Amino acid sequence: MDNELILTGAFLGAGLLAYVIIPGLLVIWDRVLDHMEDIVQK
Repeated sequence: MDNELILTGAFLGAGLLAYVIIPGLLVIWDRVLDHMEDIVQK
């Protein structure tokens, strides 16, 4: 039973991390691309 709780907690934690980190990475990547475009235009 303890192992099931640990696995469930691990899956929930991983899901929450992905839910928070992936949009964050997308936002950072978007800003990096914008910055690169600004450098190229100058």
